[in-house]
Formats: sequence, structure tokens, C-alpha cells
Amino acid sequence: MENRTAQIANASPGQLVVITYELILEALQEAQDQVPVKDEKKFKRTIDRAQKLLKELMVSLDLSYEISYDLMSLYSYINKTIIKGYVSQKKEPLMEASKLLNTLLEGWKQAVAAEGDNAPVIENAQQIYAGLTYGKGNLNESVIEDANRGFKA
Repeated sequence: MENRTAQIANASPGQLVVITYELILEALQEAQDQVPVKDEKKFKRTIDRAQKLLKELMVSLDLSYEISYDLMSLYSYINKTIIKGYVSQKKEPLMEASKLLNTLLEGWKQAVAAEGDNAPVIENAQQIYAGLTYGKGNLNESVIEDANRGFKA
């Protein structure tokens, strides 16, 4: 899994949802790649990661909107499908969950594109620049320190 620190630090609320979907899909793909299961603990950790991220989407729903109830039902179904994949240790349920999540991801990507440029969720975050620095040709990150970084109290 690639480092997404800068991407998350500069993400709008909609972009955070997209990133969460992508992380769930990565975990489900990793779980599918582990079938047939040779290492039960690793398989369980991978499934747990996907479920924790899915739970984040569930608890983040704003239930003042009717569509949130539909999404909750869909997320619940996806979670049950992931559990089915874990218990049966078969790819098919994991593939079904991935297919549903990919459909939702495409919708969120379109919504984020339509919302335009929103401010990042994390204000006053450190600026992270990636690039070649004086060294042995390694890619290093440089952080520009700001005395007032993070959330303002």
C-alpha cells in the first residue's frame, strides 16, 4: 500500500471518501490474492482492514439525508459479503464486494469532480514536498515546518 499522507492531508471531505473506497478495494484485492489461504492470520488481518475502513464509511454517514439509509444498507450488505468471503475462503464473495464498491467509487469520483475545489479537511497541515534531494538518488520528502500546524483550538 502506497503512502497517502500528503494525499489525505490535502483532501476535501469528498476526496477522503474516495481514498477510503480505494483503500478498501486494495485490501479486498490483497485478500483475493491470498486465496487459497496459506496464512490464516495474514488473511484475517487483510479482511479486518477492509472491514474497519468500511465501518468508517458507515459511521461517517449523515443520517439527516435519506440516501444515507440506502448507503448504510448497501454497506451492511457489502460487509456481510466480505464475511462470507472470509468464512468460505473463496474469491467470489470478495469479488462481488469489490464490484459493488467499484460502482460506488465511480459515483463518488463524479460527485467529487462536480464539487470543484473544496478546502482540505485538515487545515494548517505541514507542506510535504517530494523530489530528489542531495543524496544517493533516493526520493526524499521535505517538510516545511509551520509553528501553527494542525487543528486550531
